Amino acid sequence: MSFTKNPGRLAGLLYVVASIVGIFGLLYVPSKLIVDGNAVETARNIAASETLFRLGIAAHLIGEALFVFVALALYDLLKAVNHRNALCMLTLI
Repeated sequence: MSFTKNPGRLAGLLYVVASIVGIFGLLYVPSKLIVDGNAVETARNIAASETLFRLGIAAHLIGEALFVFVALALYDLLKAVNHRNALCMLTLI
């Protein structure tokens, strides 16, 4: 069975990749840039590490796009079981 023809494996792979990208964008980047209670120091950190800030924004965008594809792969997987419930899941995600 081809990897791309198996929506369960594809959804799992996309979910893992989205999680890794999310960890970078949601945990690593803010821990390096944001100083709690000090907006001036946070602005200085962002100005000093503009590339890291931009990578964080890109990580958020890529993570959200991957999550949309996870939802589509899960819909493809579950539509054979119950089309209405799969469509409801796709709508709610």
